[in-house]
Amino acid sequence: MNACRYRIEQFAWDAYNLAQTLADILAEKIGEEKSKFFRENCLPTTCYLRMNRYPPFPMASPSQVHGLIPHTDSSFLTILLLQDQVRGLQLIKDGKWIAVKPNPHALTINIGDLFQAWSNGVYKSVEHRVVTN
Repeated sequence: MNACRYRIEQFAWDAYNLAQTLADILAEKIGEEKSKFFRENCLPTTCYLRMNRYPPFPMASPSQVHGLIPHTDSSFLTILLLQDQVRGLQLIKDGKWIAVKPNPHALTINIGDLFQAWSNGVYKSVEHRVVTN
């Protein structure tokens, strides 16, 4: 159990460092003072790690089964590791749901509502959902 805990804690720390780096890069477009504010106020104690699993749901109409209903993330940034080829994550674009193609060599980053507000709308929080099939 300690080995599993260590790996999860290490992943959480790495995700925190990545979020700091991404915020610095994205803040370049909106001003240095924003980057400094984020670094001073986004601490490991204010970040959290959530692991979700959405197993397939046997049903006649799989497009109607949601792992997560449509929403935007209220947080600052969401770092996603998509580990299967289900294409369960979907974004809304021009009124249509578009499946996000998982890339085993990349992470998916969502801008949250807090980042949208912090950037005065320069960056947008996108509505998305998760379907299980």
